[in-house]
Amino acid sequence: MEEYPLQVEELEKSFKKKLGLSSFKAVDTISFNISPGEILGFLGPNGAGKTTAIKCVLGLLKPSGGKVSLWGAHPAASEVRKRIGYVPENPDYDDLFTPLEFMTMFSSMRRMDMGRDQMLAILDRVGLAKWGDVRIRSFSKGMKQRVSLALALQSKPELMIMDEPTGGLDPAARKEFRDIILEENQRGVSVFLSSHLLSEVETICDRAVILSKGKKVIEGRLDELMRTEDHYRITYRVSDEPEELEIHAAVLQKTIDDLREKGYSILSVNPLYRSLEEVFLSATTGVGR
Repeated sequence: MEEYPLQVEELEKSFKKKLGLSSFKAVDTISFNISPGEILGFLGPNGAGKTTAIKCVLGLLKPSGGKVSLWGAHPAASEVRKRIGYVPENPDYDDLFTPLEFMTMFSSMRRMDMGRDQMLAILDRVGLAKWGDVRIRSFSKGMKQRVSLALALQSKPELMIMDEPTGGLDPAARKEFRDIILEENQRGVSVFLSSHLLSEVETICDRAVILSKGKKVIEGRLDELMRTEDHYRITYRVSDEPEELEIHAAVLQKTIDDLREKGYSILSVNPLYRSLEEVFLSATTGVGR
């Protein structure tokens, strides 16, 4: 069986409060995994523990408990670090460097043989073709996000870890990012995507994990999470034009029988679906339960 690109088991991370009198759990015993070729949405309100968990996944923080593994190895292992690409929420680059200088440095650190033309091709892909030799100090936050994406793509990663990658981008640029994520996924790349943009997650993710106050409150495939358990839509034909009814599951069979007795043809019976926003609010606040 192929190993999970990412496996998180009973992960905990605590921090000491001021004065060292006590501690609080930012991440409280969460478990999940990412299958090869999967796009997983990692969701939660501010303070839910998402970024802390991501730092544990990257080996930047040491867990207080539990285990994180990338392809069965420790996150800090050199053999796995070169297989991942990371796009941080708030990239902090030395603003005296240019994108090409950063890419050259990262190429050397990763021991990759990459020429200027290859790096320019990546910058072109992320919309920075004309900015390769411009110092980053003149870049907007959105442009810095593009630099992060270029650096993440540089090593042709097998797993992309993205923490709010489209923050600071306008709608057109967000679509460009989504298209690149989907293109990489079609190449076989697994994606771990943390985002507050639920419509973005709903568009591209296969599954979602939702956190609240450091705990995992829900996990599953999006089509299963968004499917309602008690409401259905019946499409039936009265004459030439189809009609629709939305009903509760308790009266589903009776409604179907009544329509057939009237001579109507039942065209379809399908469950209704909630938006991901409704699922999110239900899981994290109880609204809409």
